[in-house]
Amino acid sequence: MKKKLNVFCVLMLLIMAAEVVMTFVLSFGDYAQSFNEGLHDGRSKGFTVVEVIMLIMAIPILYILIRSFVSFIKFILNVNRDKVFVWENVPLLHWAGWGNLAGHVYTLIIDLLEREPLDKMYLEHTDGIVFAVFILIVAEVFTIGLKLKEEQELTI
Repeated sequence: MKKKLNVFCVLMLLIMAAEVVMTFVLSFGDYAQSFNEGLHDGRSKGFTVVEVIMLIMAIPILYILIRSFVSFIKFILNVNRDKVFVWENVPLLHWAGWGNLAGHVYTLIIDLLEREPLDKMYLEHTDGIVFAVFILIVAEVFTIGLKLKEEQELTI
Protein backbone atom coordinates (compact mmCIF):
# COMPACT_ATOMS: atom_id res chain seq x y z
CA MET A 1 0.00 0.00 0.00
CA LYS A 2 2.81 2.40 0.87
CA LYS A 3 4.53 1.56 -2.39
CA LYS A 4 1.43 2.46 -4.38
CA LEU A 5 1.05 5.74 -2.48
CA ASN A 6 4.69 6.59 -3.17
CA VAL A 7 4.23 5.95 -6.88
CA PHE A 8 1.20 8.24 -6.99
CA CYS A 9 3.00 10.95 -4.99
CA VAL A 10 6.02 10.88 -7.28
CA LEU A 11 3.71 11.01 -10.31
CA MET A 12 1.92 14.06 -8.87
CA LEU A 13 5.28 15.67 -8.10
CA LEU A 14 6.42 15.22 -11.69
CA ILE A 15 3.16 16.70 -12.96
CA MET A 16 3.52 19.68 -10.61
CA ALA A 17 7.11 20.26 -11.73
CA ALA A 18 6.11 20.09 -15.39
CA GLU A 19 3.26 22.54 -14.81
CA VAL A 20 5.49 25.04 -13.00
CA VAL A 21 8.15 24.88 -15.71
CA MET A 22 5.64 25.13 -18.54
CA THR A 23 3.80 28.00 -16.86
CA PHE A 24 6.90 30.15 -16.68
CA VAL A 25 8.29 29.06 -20.04
CA LEU A 26 5.03 29.92 -21.76
CA SER A 27 4.55 33.13 -19.78
CA PHE A 28 7.99 34.58 -20.20
CA GLY A 29 9.15 33.07 -23.49
CA ASP A 30 7.81 35.96 -25.56
CA TYR A 31 9.26 38.56 -23.21
CA ALA A 32 12.69 36.93 -23.26
CA GLN A 33 12.65 36.93 -27.04
CA SER A 34 11.61 40.60 -27.14
CA PHE A 35 14.33 41.46 -24.62
CA ASN A 36 17.00 39.69 -26.70
CA GLU A 37 15.84 41.41 -29.88
CA GLY A 38 15.95 44.78 -28.15
CA LEU A 39 19.35 44.02 -26.65
CA HIS A 40 20.85 43.07 -30.01
CA ASP A 41 19.20 45.92 -31.88
CA GLY A 42 20.34 48.49 -29.34
CA ARG A 43 16.83 49.81 -28.90
CA SER A 44 14.84 49.84 -25.71
CA LYS A 45 11.24 48.76 -25.74
CA GLY A 46 8.94 50.41 -23.24
CA PHE A 47 6.83 48.22 -21.00
CA THR A 48 3.07 48.33 -21.21
CA VAL A 49 0.91 48.52 -18.08
CA VAL A 50 -0.05 44.86 -18.50
CA GLU A 51 3.59 43.79 -18.65
CA VAL A 52 4.43 45.77 -15.52
CA ILE A 53 1.49 44.21 -13.65
CA MET A 54 2.57 40.74 -14.76
CA LEU A 55 6.16 41.32 -13.66
CA ILE A 56 5.08 42.64 -10.26
CA MET A 57 2.76 39.68 -9.76
CA ALA A 58 5.39 37.19 -10.93
CA ILE A 59 7.69 37.62 -7.92
CA PRO A 60 5.26 36.50 -5.18
CA ILE A 61 3.77 33.85 -7.47
CA LEU A 62 7.23 32.41 -8.08
CA TYR A 63 7.82 32.25 -4.32
CA ILE A 64 4.45 30.58 -3.78
CA LEU A 65 5.09 28.02 -6.52
CA ILE A 66 8.51 27.14 -5.15
CA ARG A 67 7.09 26.85 -1.63
CA SER A 68 4.28 24.69 -3.00
CA PHE A 69 6.75 22.39 -4.72
CA VAL A 70 8.93 22.10 -1.60
CA SER A 71 5.87 21.42 0.56
CA PHE A 72 4.81 18.58 -1.67
CA ILE A 73 8.32 17.09 -1.54
CA LYS A 74 8.19 17.29 2.28
CA PHE A 75 4.80 15.54 2.18
CA ILE A 76 6.27 12.71 0.09
CA LEU A 77 9.21 12.40 2.49
CA ASN A 78 6.78 12.19 5.43
CA VAL A 79 4.86 9.43 3.69
CA ASN A 80 8.12 7.54 3.13
CA ARG A 81 8.91 7.86 6.86
CA ASP A 82 5.52 6.28 7.71
CA LYS A 83 4.16 9.61 8.93
CA VAL A 84 1.05 9.62 6.76
CA PHE A 85 -1.83 10.68 9.02
CA VAL A 86 -0.13 13.37 11.09
CA TRP A 87 -1.04 17.03 11.49
CA GLU A 88 2.24 18.06 9.88
CA ASN A 89 0.98 16.89 6.47
CA VAL A 90 -2.16 19.06 6.43
CA PRO A 91 -0.40 22.45 6.01
CA LEU A 92 2.00 20.87 3.53
CA LEU A 93 -0.92 19.75 1.39
CA HIS A 94 -2.59 23.14 1.78
CA TRP A 95 0.55 24.88 0.54
CA ALA A 96 0.81 22.47 -2.37
CA GLY A 97 -2.81 23.00 -3.36
CA TRP A 98 -3.05 26.76 -2.88
CA GLY A 99 0.33 27.33 -4.53
CA ASN A 100 -0.64 25.30 -7.56
CA LEU A 101 -3.97 27.11 -7.75
CA ALA A 102 -2.25 30.50 -7.47
CA GLY A 103 0.07 29.66 -10.36
CA HIS A 104 -2.80 28.73 -12.62
CA VAL A 105 -4.91 31.73 -11.64
CA TYR A 106 -1.87 33.93 -12.38
CA THR A 107 -1.52 32.56 -15.89
CA LEU A 108 -5.28 32.81 -16.36
CA ILE A 109 -5.13 36.51 -15.43
CA ILE A 110 -2.26 37.00 -17.87
CA ASP A 111 -4.31 35.39 -20.63
CA LEU A 112 -7.30 37.57 -19.75
CA LEU A 113 -5.17 40.71 -19.86
CA GLU A 114 -3.73 39.67 -23.21
CA ARG A 115 -7.26 38.94 -24.50
CA GLU A 116 -6.63 35.31 -25.37
CA PRO A 117 -9.57 33.31 -26.76
CA LEU A 118 -11.74 31.69 -24.08
CA ASP A 119 -11.51 28.21 -25.56
CA LYS A 120 -7.70 28.34 -25.44
CA MET A 121 -7.76 29.53 -21.82
CA TYR A 122 -10.21 26.77 -20.88
CA LEU A 123 -8.05 24.06 -22.45
CA GLU A 124 -4.84 25.37 -20.88
CA HIS A 125 -6.02 25.99 -17.32
CA THR A 126 -8.78 23.53 -16.52
CA ASP A 127 -6.54 20.54 -15.78
CA GLY A 128 -4.24 22.50 -13.50
CA ILE A 129 -7.06 24.11 -11.56
CA VAL A 130 -8.79 20.74 -11.12
CA PHE A 131 -5.49 19.24 -9.95
CA ALA A 132 -5.02 22.03 -7.39
CA VAL A 133 -8.56 21.67 -6.09
CA PHE A 134 -8.02 17.91 -5.82
CA ILE A 135 -4.95 18.48 -3.62
CA LEU A 136 -7.01 20.81 -1.42
CA ILE A 137 -9.75 18.15 -1.15
CA VAL A 138 -7.14 15.60 -0.08
CA ALA A 139 -5.91 18.06 2.56
CA GLU A 140 -9.43 18.41 3.93
CA VAL A 141 -9.87 14.63 3.94
CA PHE A 142 -6.66 14.37 5.97
CA THR A 143 -8.01 17.00 8.39
CA ILE A 144 -11.29 15.16 8.89
CA GLY A 145 -9.49 11.82 9.25
CA LEU A 146 -7.12 13.22 11.87
CA LYS A 147 -10.00 14.71 13.85
CA LEU A 148 -11.81 11.37 13.77
CA LYS A 149 -8.61 9.60 14.83
CA GLU A 150 -8.20 11.93 17.82
CA GLU A 151 -11.85 11.46 18.84
CA GLN A 152 -11.46 7.69 18.64
CA GLU A 153 -8.34 7.77 20.81
CA LEU A 154 -10.27 9.73 23.45
CA THR A 155 -13.10 7.17 23.55
CA ILE A 156 -12.83 4.37 26.06
